[in-house]
Amino acid sequence: MKRLSLALLALVTALVAEAHVPFLKPNQFNVTHHRLTIESAFTEFPFQADFAMDSPNFTITSPAGEVTAIKPIAKTKAAVYLEPELKEEGSYRISTGQRVGPVYKAVETPDKKLYFAADMKRVSGKPTTMNYYSYADTYIFKGQQKYKPVPLNKGLEIIPLASPNGVQLGGELSLQVLEHGKPVPNARIIVVTDNEHFSKRRMEDLYDVENVRPSNLHANQQGEFTFKPQKAGLNFLFVTVHHQLNEHLWESLNASLTLEVNLPPETANKP
Repeated sequence: MKRLSLALLALVTALVAEAHVPFLKPNQFNVTHHRLTIESAFTEFPFQADFAMDSPNFTITSPAGEVTAIKPIAKTKAAVYLEPELKEEGSYRISTGQRVGPVYKAVETPDKKLYFAADMKRVSGKPTTMNYYSYADTYIFKGQQKYKPVPLNKGLEIIPLASPNGVQLGGELSLQVLEHGKPVPNARIIVVTDNEHFSKRRMEDLYDVENVRPSNLHANQQGEFTFKPQKAGLNFLFVTVHHQLNEHLWESLNASLTLEVNLPPETANKP
């Protein structure tokens, strides 16, 4: 029993050694059949589920803007699964809502940057603590897209200003970063494509405040930015905002958005 306990402790330590980020992943964005499943998990490399992200605030927003709570239908160690029902044509927002996480040990550097998990080993500064908040969104549709932005105005959100299901390779999509309904000026948006760490050998921690990958985007003073996808398929947008609450406590607000980028019609059937 003692050996088993030590093994479990080692496993838990390994899981929290790196900074994980939240994501939602539908098995279909254009919903054409009833086998719709949405995966909710934390990861270091989207979209590979490392451990389950449950939330008391899962919601579905209908094309008419009606927000309804939804409950998971299954949970494993790696992921939580949702099966929302789409009753009408149009675009639907699936959201974890703001999920309150644990308080972590952290390091505050002299220039007011905040680090936790494995990042603490490579910086020096003042010991502090950090409360981690997660927020993940994705959009699916049935029939016509019929989209309008509907912020929940709680926590950190990445809100598409046009239909997120209409974005194509070679096109663009306007979005806005909001915190409690207000624009976040100059927000940094990390852009990741599915499995890119295999093709580009990228090892940067997505949460790292010093992450300067070339694909990063930055919002303007109104929190708005333009996403111009460089690869078709699953794309992951991620934002982090830090606030110091007092001398000993920070809060870390984290939001992600999963998008499906399609090929333009003229190239969709070409090899």
